[in-house]
Amino acid sequence: MTIGVGALLLSGSACESIAERIDEHRHPAPGRIIAVGDHRLHLWCVGRGTPTVLLLSGDGTPSVTMYAAQRRIAAVTRVCSYDRAGLGWSDPAPRAMGLREQVDDMERLLARGGVDGPLVLVPESGGNVIALAFFRRAPQRVAGMVMVDGSEPALWFRGSPDEFALLRLTDPLWQAGWRLGVVRLILPFAVPSWVEALPADLRGQFDAVWSRAMPGQARDPIDRWEQTPVADRPQAVPGLLGDRPLVVVRHGLAGGMGVPVRYETEWPAAQARLALLSRASEMVVASHNHHPIAEENPALVSALVRRTVARVRAEK
Repeated sequence: MTIGVGALLLSGSACESIAERIDEHRHPAPGRIIAVGDHRLHLWCVGRGTPTVLLLSGDGTPSVTMYAAQRRIAAVTRVCSYDRAGLGWSDPAPRAMGLREQVDDMERLLARGGVDGPLVLVPESGGNVIALAFFRRAPQRVAGMVMVDGSEPALWFRGSPDEFALLRLTDPLWQAGWRLGVVRLILPFAVPSWVEALPADLRGQFDAVWSRAMPGQARDPIDRWEQTPVADRPQAVPGLLGDRPLVVVRHGLAGGMGVPVRYETEWPAAQARLALLSRASEMVVASHNHHPIAEENPALVSALVRRTVARVRAEK
């Protein structure tokens, strides 16, 4: 029996290696793989014009989940997305990445990828913490923001550790499932409805990314929390963004993937605090969407981003 199990595992691993090579041919990374020191990150930019829109995906999530919105935004301006270390098409980092290191990666990637300002940042969920840390370091580069159910920093740093025990428990199972091809087998039957609605090419990229191992899925948020000193944590200080255009989009439907039930009652107030960051802000409630708004409703997110881009251009 032991020999049979071993043979089955080897067979699964071999089949997964072949499938990944096929994916590399059929669905290669759409952008550029750029060295940022001791690892490489994937950056994808499309469209033309200024300001440049930069999408930041949520905790442990590759940028492919925001490609449907990115494609729509590209009709009016240049828009970029990237995979943090260990996610999507990016290499894992050889060390733990706190918030400071994640912003370092972001800065190096933008510089080496030729992405300069002004920027309209569009962070989703936990990506909002990174966006605010980037703004604190380089406010002159940010012309506006659209926070897509973005995590309010105080709530993120307080609430995220509650999820870490489960992440640590399930991550080895995910990593083994990826390497043995199990995730690839069950993925077609486990995707949410918004994935089914993707155009064929984006669906192919989604399946290719989520079928291969992502070492950063759990480490991305866990290391950000564990390796970030209190002094480095951004704060939602009223007026922080000045008069920069800001749109805060929050979900209207509880449940689904994203905000734990016990934090649902706090979420509207936390989003209201984010709206106070700018004197030129607006709040939008995505009444028919759960936490992954950009995925479920890319048309809404792209429309709000396009409106923000128009406001930035009008203020020049």
